[in-house]
Amino acid sequence: MKKFIQEKYKDIKESIYSVDYSSIYPDFINFGVGDPDLTTHEMIIKEAYDSQIAGHTHYENPQGYLGLREEISKAYKEDFDVKCDPSEILITMSGTEAMYIILEVILNPGEEVIVPSPYFSVYPDQIKMASGIPVIYETKFENEFNIEPREIEKLINKKTKAIIINTPNNPTGSVYSDKTLKEIYELAKKYNLIVICDDIYTIYSYESKFKPMISYDPEFKNVISISSMSKDYVMTGWRLGAIVAHKDLISAMTYVHENTVYAVPTICQYAGAMGIANRKTICPPLYEEYKERMYLAYDRLKKLNHVEVLRPKGTFYIFPKITIPGMTTDEIVKEILEKAHVNLINGSAFGPAGEGFIRIAVTVNKDKINEAFDRIEKLDIFKK
Repeated sequence: MKKFIQEKYKDIKESIYSVDYSSIYPDFINFGVGDPDLTTHEMIIKEAYDSQIAGHTHYENPQGYLGLREEISKAYKEDFDVKCDPSEILITMSGTEAMYIILEVILNPGEEVIVPSPYFSVYPDQIKMASGIPVIYETKFENEFNIEPREIEKLINKKTKAIIINTPNNPTGSVYSDKTLKEIYELAKKYNLIVICDDIYTIYSYESKFKPMISYDPEFKNVISISSMSKDYVMTGWRLGAIVAHKDLISAMTYVHENTVYAVPTICQYAGAMGIANRKTICPPLYEEYKERMYLAYDRLKKLNHVEVLRPKGTFYIFPKITIPGMTTDEIVKEILEKAHVNLINGSAFGPAGEGFIRIAVTVNKDKINEAFDRIEKLDIFKK
């Protein structure tokens, strides 16, 4: 049957997130998937139910429920001093769909997108799906995985169309400075590029308040902002995201969205509007909880032999470097899984700059974090 498959889809690899080990190991602890373990706030769940009882069970506007777009507009203004009209917002099926829609709309075949590595694993594949070419820029552990705008500029050529920026960053947990973001924005203006900002961990910035790059671009000429309720509101299963962009882009993106899924489920959109309206109640406890977990995991990692780790600045991911003589990273990950029953992801899944690292998604409670590291530190590979 492969003869019917388009060439670019013939050799796809199994997802790094798809294997479930819980049936193999009854005491399994999963540091692999970035799915927060906490349940969505009850007022959001109640609004989902109430909206359906009230009869909101029909198609919504493909661009998105106006009430949700209005709440997003208010939040951008109040939280980031960004003025965006509801007409400049598209509601999407998650931040992942948002990224694909953007790439599909802006890329002509063969155009290039600069992607800092380590990166969220879907970026290069989505660029290729949209007939573009990913150009990988490798950040360095020694520089705390920060971006050097001068190095980015060296990669820009006549085929360059966009740059993807994700801060706070998955998988490294790094947070780019305002200075860096401003310099990237100036590059976008200088070379007439689009910066696609994957702004989905906005509340999880532990040492500085998050400021989106789109705040430097009041007319939305060079910057697009993706938001999502998956992480900031622990609503991963609701698949609710949004794009803020120039009206012309929103119009084209709505066309792609409408012809793919038509509209986001109404139940999710009404629930999302309630969540954003009550974000000052819902989000601060999440910030505090995951910050504590991150620092606990960081403290436990620092005590392990053969491990180098940066103090986490954002998200709920830690990206330690593990160097054990005579072992590959795959072998280390396998040893931890089979002997400690703890799942980690090889950093190579996040691009060439992830070689030699592992990603830890600190999405389990503090008791499980301690239990996981109690098991790991007993392994012979960390005693030598």
